[in-house]
Amino acid sequence: MILIPRFSPTVFSVASNTFAQMLGKVATAGTTFLMTIAIARAFGAQGYGDFTKITTYVALFFLFADFGLNAIYLQHEKEQDWNVLLAVRLVGSIILLFLAVAVLSFLPQSTTDGFTGLVRLGIILYSPAIIFQALLTTANAYFQKHLRYSFSTIAVAVGSVVSLVLVWISAGIFTQTAGTVGSVVALLVGSIVTAALALFFVGRLKQSLSPSFNRPVARALLFSAIPLGATLIFNVVYFRIDSLIMTLTRTTAEVGIYGLAYKFFELPLVLPTFFMNSVFALMVRNADQMRMFKKSFLILLPSSLLCTIVLWSAAPFLSLIKQDFSASVPVLRVLSLSFPFFFLTSLAMWTIIALKKQTALLFIYGVSMIATIGADLLFIPTYGMMAAAWITVGSEGMILIVSLIFLLRYIHEIV
Repeated sequence: MILIPRFSPTVFSVASNTFAQMLGKVATAGTTFLMTIAIARAFGAQGYGDFTKITTYVALFFLFADFGLNAIYLQHEKEQDWNVLLAVRLVGSIILLFLAVAVLSFLPQSTTDGFTGLVRLGIILYSPAIIFQALLTTANAYFQKHLRYSFSTIAVAVGSVVSLVLVWISAGIFTQTAGTVGSVVALLVGSIVTAALALFFVGRLKQSLSPSFNRPVARALLFSAIPLGATLIFNVVYFRIDSLIMTLTRTTAEVGIYGLAYKFFELPLVLPTFFMNSVFALMVRNADQMRMFKKSFLILLPSSLLCTIVLWSAAPFLSLIKQDFSASVPVLRVLSLSFPFFFLTSLAMWTIIALKKQTALLFIYGVSMIATIGADLLFIPTYGMMAAAWITVGSEGMILIVSLIFLLRYIHEIV
């Protein structure tokens, strides 16, 4: 007789939703990989540098639109609170759209490097993606609460394929300048498709998609999210400040070389995020968070080491995209050393949130942001992309150490 192992509903829920996200990431990672190759091969380090400047600048505002509201919503029991979350995100993302364009006018302009006229045009065209990313994030909150991430997977995969097709057309028929702008527009169209599909699937699960401007609930969501929202802002600033400083102080080609290495480095970073998305929804309902922390640790640590080995070994293949990017190889290898830090930091952060100790994250990420900005300003203008890579490793290592110290102290207090 063959014995079939039996899994608890908790284990099955985490596994199925993590698998759904992983499946979606395989599709999106594949399309991102192909889009990156198409743009890099067609336009070289210079063109990819401009593309990196545009997408990095706008992506800064994606996390501002997030503001940690999903984690707070997951702790609310009323279904109609999602409609309030939708209203808050719509208003917030529209404000951020205008803010992104307004801030751009204060940044120094150049004809060769930095924020050139082409880069500014690309940013203006791509900025509406802030709204569509906010809508997707809001839909994901509903999928996460009901453990139905398969819908998000389908929406993101379809949108990514649309972007891929348009990017390849753009890379094939346009020159560097027009092709860079065309590639950015392709990403925008893909984000529109993704957001529309995600909201369609929410409608399949829930009747109303109308925003609800319930002021007391909206105020409660926003005020509760301030510690986590500020933490995410600190996080995104320290995570992206290196690219911004490189844009202002180094050549466009170097920005492209670093941007290509960073793009491949970012791909595995979604793994701990997807895993913790599933685990966190259960952590907030489970009294034994520390047991779940230990089990998650034993999964994430080996996974991070495997990612480091794979990317370190595969880094030389970057030079096959175009000879311009041979300098990306050592950058990617240095960045890959930080995977254990990033994977375990994700676990530590969401465990702290599950314990409702978000205020501690303000200190952890605030100190890290200040230290990182100082190091970036000191070393990047002189030493460039290798300094940026090593600072990334050191900063994430510092965050992990401080987070684990806090968790150990908290465990000691409650035991």
